Parts: sequence; C-alpha cells; structure tokens
Amino acid sequence: MAGEQRKNIFLPQLDGIRDAILMSGAAGASAEALDEMFAAMIDGENTTKLFHHWWNLARAQDGASEDEATANRYHTLDRWFKLLGEAWAGKYYTLRGPDWRVNTTGDTTLTPMADLAGRVAAVCATEVTPDDHDWADEDPMTWYLRFNGLSLADGTMNVLAVEGVDDGFDISGNLAPVYTGRLALWKMHFTDGSHEYKTFTTQQEGAFVPWAADVDPTTNAHRHMNWQATFGGSMYGQKLTSGSGFHGKTWERNANTPAWRRAASTGIADARKWDAYEGTYSDTDLEPIIDLFQLRHFNLENSGIIEGCLNYSYQYTVSAAEEGVTSVLLTAGQAANLLVGGCVEVGSHPEGTNNDRNTAANYDLIGSANILRMEDVTIEGTALVRVHLDIPQAVDIPATAYVSTMPWTPGSTEHLPGHKDGSLDSCTAGKAPARIAGVEIIDGAYAVGLDPLWNSDWNADRDPKSIYTVYQCRDSEHQAGSVTANYEEVATFTGPNSSWQYEKHLAINDKGMIYPDALGASTTTFMKSAFSFDASSGVRAPWRFCGLGGGGYGGLAGANGYSAPGSAHWSERPRLSGSGKKRGEWAA
Repeated sequence: MAGEQRKNIFLPQLDGIRDAILMSGAAGASAEALDEMFAAMIDGENTTKLFHHWWNLARAQDGASEDEATANRYHTLDRWFKLLGEAWAGKYYTLRGPDWRVNTTGDTTLTPMADLAGRVAAVCATEVTPDDHDWADEDPMTWYLRFNGLSLADGTMNVLAVEGVDDGFDISGNLAPVYTGRLALWKMHFTDGSHEYKTFTTQQEGAFVPWAADVDPTTNAHRHMNWQATFGGSMYGQKLTSGSGFHGKTWERNANTPAWRRAASTGIADARKWDAYEGTYSDTDLEPIIDLFQLRHFNLENSGIIEGCLNYSYQYTVSAAEEGVTSVLLTAGQAANLLVGGCVEVGSHPEGTNNDRNTAANYDLIGSANILRMEDVTIEGTALVRVHLDIPQAVDIPATAYVSTMPWTPGSTEHLPGHKDGSLDSCTAGKAPARIAGVEIIDGAYAVGLDPLWNSDWNADRDPKSIYTVYQCRDSEHQAGSVTANYEEVATFTGPNSSWQYEKHLAINDKGMIYPDALGASTTTFMKSAFSFDASSGVRAPWRFCGLGGGGYGGLAGANGYSAPGSAHWSERPRLSGSGKKRGEWAA
C-alpha cells in the first residue's frame, strides 16, 4: 500500500485512549504489520514519539528470533530506518543554487523546491533558545537518534544501547563510542547550465545514488541507516572514543581526556583498542553532514550561519602570581573573550619561551582544563577576574604564567535544545563548536583520519604547482599511515601554489571523496572556506575544518593539505569513522 494511502488509515497523533488501542493491537502484530502500522502514522512531526512507542514492541519481536534478546540492536534500528524511508516514499526535497561556472556574485543561498518548497531554514539555536517545534526536528529526512556501538567485521555495528529507549545509554562514550544515526538518503546532483541542483529522496529510483558510506561491503546493497561519530576524538583510557567529556551544567570533566597532539596514524591504533574494525575519520563521514547542512539551512556552507570554533585563539600572561590555587587571574577585558566550558592550557612560560601551544613550557602547569566559572575579584585594589578551572589539585601560578585557549573538550553542544543545530553562546561568534545534524563538529581542532590519503606532488616551476592524487581505503582494517595496496586511486585535484586558496566549488565524487575542484573565491563568496596547498611532495592526511584560529579559512569545506599522517599537533585530533568505515561500491 502506498505511503500516502496508508496515512489515511490512522489519525496522525497518538494520545490517551488511542495510545492504548494502538499498543494492544500492535502487541500481537507480525513484524511486517507492526512496521506498516507505524509507517502509516508518521506525519513529519511525531517521529520521536512513534519511535519510542515502536522500539519495545520491535525489540520483543527481534528478540524472539535472535539467540539473545538483549544483544545487538542494529537489526532493530535497521528495521526502523527502513520503516521511516517507506513512510516518506514519494517525497523529493530539492535544493537549487547558482552554478558556480556562470555565477559571478559568489551567492551561496539555496532555494528549497519540490516537497521542500515553502519551508524556511531550520533554527540555529544557542543554549537559551526555546525548544519550540521546528520542521527539521522531526522530519524523517533530517531526524536522528544516538547510540553506543562497536564496529563489526561486516561493516555493521554491535549496538549496545540507544538513547531515549535504553537505560544503559552512555553519553560519555565509556561503554562504547557514541554515534548519530539517521535515515540513509538517496541523492541526485546535477546542473542545467545556469543552476546546480541536489534532490534527496528515501527510495531507490532512476539516477539517485546513495551516500558512499551506506553501501554494504559484502553485497554492495544500500543500507537503511547512516551514522557518524557524534563527537570529536577523546581518550577513554587508551581507547579513542566519541563521547561528551562534560557532566551537566557544572562542566566537570569525566575520565575522558581530549585526544590532542595525537597523529592520525596514532589514532587508528587507539581506535583499534576497541576492536579490529574501528576506523578513523573518512570523507564519507563528511558527505552527509555537508548535504544535511544544505538541506536544513538552504545554504552551501556553514560560514556565517553556524560558524563553529574558528575565532577563539587567545593567549594571555596572568595578571598576578598566586600559590596553591585552582584558578588564574586575568583582566576583565581578557576574561570577556573566554567562555565558560572552554578549555585552556597554562604554562610557566619563562622569559624567552615562544608562544607556540606545542611548547612544553606553555602547558607544563596545566595540560588542559575546562573553565568552570568566572568571578569578579579585587586584588590589591585592582579589579580582575578569577577564572576557575576544573583541575584535580591546586597549583602555584608564577607571574610569567601563560594561559592559552585550546580546542574544546567534546560535549559543549549538549546544552543545545532538542534536535536543533547551533552553537553554545552564539551561532556566528565563532567561539564554540557547532552541532549540525546531531554531530558536534568544528570544535577548535582539525579532524584527522586516514581515508582518504592524498599524495602531494609539488613543483615550483610547474603550473599547477601542486597536484594531489586521492586514494580511498574502503576497509577500516587496512587504514594505514601510507598508501598501501589497500588504497585505491579515485581522483586528482590541483592548486596554484603553497598557500590557502578559497574554494569556488567543492567536489563530492561518487566514491564520497571530497576536494576543491575550482578555486578563486573569498571568505564571503562561493564555498567561503579555503584549502591549504603544500609546498612539498609526500603523503598527506586530510586535516578538516581548521583549528580555533582558522578564521575565514575554516568551515565544512576548509582543509589543510600539508600534514603527514604521522604529524601530531595541538590543533588536531583524530576522530572515529562511522558507516563509511567498511563500504562497498554502488553500481546502479
């Protein structure tokens, strides 16, 4: 029965007696009948509520046919997203933008068309935004959930707990990394010579293709669920995880510590301490986030809409020496630039020390600490601000001590309402991480991984000077810090010189690999982000988004192309991969 016909069978909202009638009828239904019943009731505003009703019934059914009813929940999630896709069958969400080849203004706005027509861009929230209904919160094409899971050999997950329906869900990522799951959409991307279009739907047809992450590595069939690591990399013991390092509004950190100063090649070893199948960040993780940002906000790129942490690079000498404290003293003007929840390092910084955050003397007192609160104080007649830090024991602060902002400990976006995109204090100030489609991103550290690897071939006498060859690795078990036989060449791109170059257009090829294919824009036109081309040759690991001082260079399309897989720096950290860690290749 077609989705639109089924919707007439049931009233769209559940409450009171209707809930009881539904539950009594659904309790005895077959899996097929249960799923069709719930698909018929999805109306774009009740997805979360229906999922909560459906979950326990479906788990009981799945448990009856599994060896352990409380074991892997992946199959049940797969059922849900198949159901969700069928409920929204026949809908087409189209975005139209100017074709960069004929667009001279650099306009980035997108026009919603087809079943998306008439909608306004999704809300960009801060922590004080009311959790009022917004279409993107519950629409099946933009809805998401979160779960703890570990990777399996076949590319699926051992899902241990699902947020909202399992008491054991662990936001810290200590049980297992936290992932954001959503409906795996189908996409068609084309141009008519004057405009560029993207259309999304929920069922296979015609020229539509899946996101590259969502092709089963064994069967090459389309999977129903897409997922990415919810948070930037942090360390749970010796394991690279995805989890919120904060507990509640006090901003106190749990056992997780940021995975700073860890190279991509180190990150893969840390990830595999969970199991042999984990992988580090892939371009196939970024493809859905770029598409979903465009789908939610009707713009090519996030710059100026939800900036992320790109303008938060501050370094100050303390205003006074103290002994036995868990805080530092700064001027009011300095403290005004900092955010509660943000992270800093503090070093003794003796005379002659450079200001590089990688220098040990700039973090030898406090390697990393979150700001708990700030308090106005008067010290010997001088008005100052005491910045309280979440460190386990008091330290002595010399007069030379140097305070530097650092990338955020994961979890600041937990204070945003509901399922909304946004940033902690301001969506455009550029100080705090962004949440986009349920994923915390642009957190002040470059996100690094090993899929793809780029081989940079640079020649000062050649035009173009830089030629990059893109190599993908479709199996996380074979990710490495060098281009081995398990990497496949899939594309090339070029650049003029060893500098940041603003991108006119971003290619996302059918393998899910992402790179600039046209340059010559600016911080306010076209993609509004830049790519940094290397001035030497060798294997490079993509560093995505830019760091906390990236400014106008940074964003969803921003990238550094000059760092080797073994390069470790304070401004980068490895991140776990999601559904693209093991993938096949789609052949329609």
